[in-house]
Order: sequence, then structure tokens, then C-alpha cells
Amino acid sequence: MRQFAPALMFSTLSVVLVIAFMLAPKAKGEMAVAFAPFTSEQTAWAIVRAAGGYAVGPTRLPNIVVAYTDNADFQQRARSLGALFFLKASGLCAPQLERETT
Repeated sequence: MRQFAPALMFSTLSVVLVIAFMLAPKAKGEMAVAFAPFTSEQTAWAIVRAAGGYAVGPTRLPNIVVAYTDNADFQQRARSLGALFFLKASGLCAPQLERETT
């Protein structure tokens, strides 16, 4: 088993890097902004606006909001104001827009 350890470590690292690349947002456009677990949605929106972004909508997770920006340094400014990390706005991090059912 010990002889397989380097291969297992390399495989695990490769999977983590591929997942990180797939979830990473572009510098501009729509992205999910994650905050600390007990950050209120109002505080999250205030930080997004202060960093130069626009509100798109909430997500299924209360500490993640979807924002849009056309400014390349939005992520750096939002991070300095309290954002933890940024993801593509898809899946669990997709905007939850209310839909009418008929």
C-alpha cells in the first residue's frame, strides 16, 4: 500500500485542482460571493455594493449572494470588506429568483 501513496496523493491533488478550476469565477461578470456563516443578507449586499458590484439575487445558502460586476478588482475589494471566497454562480450558488407557478 505504501508504494501507491505518491500516486494517490497526486490523484487527489489533481481532482482538487480540477474542481477548483471548474468552480472559479471569471474576474468580471456574474459570481457567487461567500461570506462568514452568520453574515446577514443585508450585510452581504452592503459589502457587494461597497465593493462596486450589483445585486443579482440570493442563493439557496443564506451566506452566499450572487453579484454582477464589470470591474476587475471587485474580488479584491470585496475580500478586503469581508467576503471569504468567490464561485461560479451555478448549482447551489445559482441565483434563486422567485418563479410563479400556475
